[in-house]
Order: sequence, then C-alpha cells, then structure tokens
Amino acid sequence: MTVDESSLVSGFDIHYQRWTLRVARVCPTRFQLLHGNQLMYEGTLELTNNGEALDVSHAQWKFRHRPDRIEQWCQWHHAAQLSLNMNYYFHQDAVVIEYLARNSIPTRLDIRHVIQPLNAARVMPPSTDTAQPDWQRTRHGLPSDFIRQSAKTDWFREAFSATQWIVLGKV
Repeated sequence: MTVDESSLVSGFDIHYQRWTLRVARVCPTRFQLLHGNQLMYEGTLELTNNGEALDVSHAQWKFRHRPDRIEQWCQWHHAAQLSLNMNYYFHQDAVVIEYLARNSIPTRLDIRHVIQPLNAARVMPPSTDTAQPDWQRTRHGLPSDFIRQSAKTDWFREAFSATQWIVLGKV
C-alpha cells in the first residue's frame, strides 16, 4: 500500500525475521512489537508541549504502508496547528521510530513512545547490565535555540526531531 488506506484496513504490519511491528487503525497512538506470535513490547505515544501533556488520541491519523515501513501523520490543533509525523522501520537488528513535528509558533515539543516490556522479561534472563534498557532515544537538538542568536524570525517554524529504537538482538 503506497497511498493512504487508513479507512480500508484495520492495521499495518512490517516484518523483520520473526519480528512484527503493528500499528492498529483503531488505536493509532500505540504500537505492538511481536516475536513470532508473542507480544514482547507495547508503546504508547506521549506528546508534551512546553511541559504540558497533550492528548492526541482524537487526531485524524493518516497512514502510508510499504513492505518495510509504516508512516503515520496528522495535523492536530491545540493553541496552533501542529504537524506530526512518525516513521516505523527495522534497521540493523532494531526497530526504529523517527519523529518529526512542526509548529507555527516557538514551543518546546517532546514526542516519544512510553515503551512497556511485556513478555520480554519471561524470555530473557535477568541482565547484569542494567545501565541501558533495550529501548533507547535521542533528540536531534532544539531548533528554537537559534532564536536568541538570530534577528530574523518572521518565517520561523518550530521543529522537533527525535529517534527512538528497541534493540532486538537482546531478546
């Protein structure tokens, strides 16, 4: 599927070896990661703006599904219009989620999935390395930081970019 078929299918799956990442149309703010038929992780979207949690559960999400990628986006209105985009894909023994958001006014956006391990604990023996969980995240700077150094901001659009991933080799 290369066009928005959100109203035609119940969900979207991508596969890597025995792994399946699933985003269901009925609950687009969550994803599930399965190994075989066993649910291992579940992620719930969390969006904050200037430190305040935003509820995007009623946003009208659209999807583009390719064999190796799920793209999900919406235009959501709060104080201003917010454009959200997420890409899910497998890369080098990890499932990767890329986030991009744009806002017409300068804000401090933060987007991530709160990831819950479900059956992963039963499959994996307790780890002696507790420094890092199986999922990791990185923000790609704060674009609005340049405002203090720039005199011209008339065409400014706040942008947010981050990447989150779950390392599959640990399971």
